[in-house]
Amino acid sequence: MTSLCYNLVNETRGCVLNKIHIGFVQGVHGLRGDLKIKNRFEKTEKVFVEGNKIYLNEEEHTITKVKFYKGHYLTTIDNLKDINLVEKYIGYDVYFAREDLKEQAGDYIVDDLFGLKIVSNGREYGLVKEILDNGKYKILSIEFEKNYMIPLIPEYVLNVDLERKTIEVADVEGLIL
Repeated sequence: MTSLCYNLVNETRGCVLNKIHIGFVQGVHGLRGDLKIKNRFEKTEKVFVEGNKIYLNEEEHTITKVKFYKGHYLTTIDNLKDINLVEKYIGYDVYFAREDLKEQAGDYIVDDLFGLKIVSNGREYGLVKEILDNGKYKILSIEFEKNYMIPLIPEYVLNVDLERKTIEVADVEGLIL
C-alpha cells in the first residue's frame, strides 16, 4: 500500500534527483556475487524485476536476476557473477527512478504524504510531519494543537487526495497523544 524513504537526504524526503530510496545493500550471497538487498519499499513487485534499472548510490545498474530469500532480495546486476566484482557495493543505498514506477491514477507512496493536511469530519488537524514504522504498519505523526498518531491502515485512512494535498481520516479525536 505505501512506503517510507529512509535516510532522508534532502527536502524532497528521500528523493535524490527524482529517485526513491528503496533500501540498502546489506551484503553479498554466495560466490556468484548476488547482492543481498534489504528492502524498505512497499512496491517491490514494480522494482525487483529483471531488466529494471536500480541505482547503487549514484551508479545505474540493470537487474539481470532476482529472487526473494530470507527477507532479502538476492539481486544480480549487470550480469556480474563474481563476488569480487560486487563486494564494493556493500553498504550502498539502493534507489529506483520514480518515473519507472508506472503508477496508476490514485497511486501514491509514503513519501507523497509528507506535508499533506489531515482532515476528519470536515475539520483540519494539521500536517503530516513524520512517518514512523512500527514493523507492522506505518504511522502518520501529526502536529497540531495536540499530537496525533494515525495508523496508515484502511480503517483510519479513508482517502488520500494528492491534488488537494489532503488525507481524510476517521475519528482523529480518538487518536490524540
